[in-house]
Amino acid sequence: MKGVRVDGYVRVSRRAGREGESFISPEVQRKKIADWAKLHEVEVAEWWEEIDQSGAKLGRPLFQEALGRCERGETGGIIVARLDRFARSAVDALESIKRLNEAGARLVSVEDNFDGSTPMGRFAIGILTLIAELELERIKENWDTAVREAIGRGVYIAARVPVGYRKDDKTGRLVRHEPEASMVAELFRRRATGASWESLARFLEEGGVYPSTGNKNWSRVGVMSVVRNPAYLGEARQGAITNPHAHEPIVTQAEFDAAQAGRTLLKPVHDGSIASQALLGGIARCAGCGHTLKVAGNGKPGQRYPVYYCVGRYAKGICPARATIRASYLDSYVEEQVLHALRAEGGLLAQAVESSQAIEEAARAVEEAEHELDLYIANPKLLSILGEQKFVEGVQARQHALDDARIALAQHRAKSMVSDQLLSGDLVKAWPRLSIQEKRRLLHGLLDRVVLTRAPGRGKNTVPVEDRTQIILRGNVLLEPTKRDP
Repeated sequence: MKGVRVDGYVRVSRRAGREGESFISPEVQRKKIADWAKLHEVEVAEWWEEIDQSGAKLGRPLFQEALGRCERGETGGIIVARLDRFARSAVDALESIKRLNEAGARLVSVEDNFDGSTPMGRFAIGILTLIAELELERIKENWDTAVREAIGRGVYIAARVPVGYRKDDKTGRLVRHEPEASMVAELFRRRATGASWESLARFLEEGGVYPSTGNKNWSRVGVMSVVRNPAYLGEARQGAITNPHAHEPIVTQAEFDAAQAGRTLLKPVHDGSIASQALLGGIARCAGCGHTLKVAGNGKPGQRYPVYYCVGRYAKGICPARATIRASYLDSYVEEQVLHALRAEGGLLAQAVESSQAIEEAARAVEEAEHELDLYIANPKLLSILGEQKFVEGVQARQHALDDARIALAQHRAKSMVSDQLLSGDLVKAWPRLSIQEKRRLLHGLLDRVVLTRAPGRGKNTVPVEDRTQIILRGNVLLEPTKRDP
């Protein structure tokens, strides 16, 4: 290699505790490379120094730039102080060596005293990289053991402490911190009843509660990350390692689940609006076309009242039998039927809303999605085979699938929580004193839909509401009607 221009590559791992025989400082690496170059009359044209970069990561930017220079013919090879500075995966090392060989460039490892362009050098590199890969696996196992033990003690391992907590300096565990913790608890309750992300952001800012990043404003994504953080259940987690009782929770499981399903369980309406006076907005449907009935106001100014009605015209065609009814008539009937079913002991209502089988199936779907993600990330060959971009896309796709599965599970649990509330005898007694919004939330958690058929006549010839209405409970179970008092 006499007279050839080469690049010197230096790398130090990101892991803390850099000591022992495996550690080699950047200064020492540079000196070894420079001494070798001087001895062999080789010019080091460029130095590439990457600090806090794992050798298991092939997509190191400066490392890739050094390889690119070799492939473009700008340099004759790469010199490293020791082979494990080049790569710690046999697959990655041999792939990179192949790229160098195809470009007519070389890899030289000073301490290991070999040249990768020779058959014996390639053989030696293959053996040594396998040894390095085994060493990496040992380090990973030790790291996993340390993480597992820390999580078991309740240590919260994350760069930022969740809002509403402080981290104990001695134990590493999260400690509830007021008044932020109470604000976070209220945040979950508001989301459970359908509050928008924007209104929740304003709520936190007005209460003087700010993100752990130090910003004075909450973004929509920031508020979402709070509501979806299982740390508020008292959980410490790192990957698949979980301690569900690591610290004091701020919210209960029911409150957490209800917040996850808040927007789908009950869409928000503005207090004082016509829509806020209708109990069944969003779940009342037209029997003629199956579409959700809209809510509009009718009557004279100052005396307006809500009405459910079918729009009639849709992209798929015109409704053949548009249904419409004054909201108070339908609401009163459905409320009466639900309360009657609640007072009945043990019956159809409880079976329809508990949905234990659906919860079990949703929980299994979450476990399968978690397992799929863990297997994908843990496969050391996928990054090399797919490349960094494709690998990241695969991780994101599996993470999205896991998020969807968790949301589905949360929705089922939220419905179960609502059913528990509805089946409470105390709640039945308190029903007359509940606000419209409280009744809406409970009914939306209990009912899947209320189907209304078109009335064929008017005035005295109008079909009674009980003969036009079907009440479908969660679980797609028909609520058998009871006769109304004359």
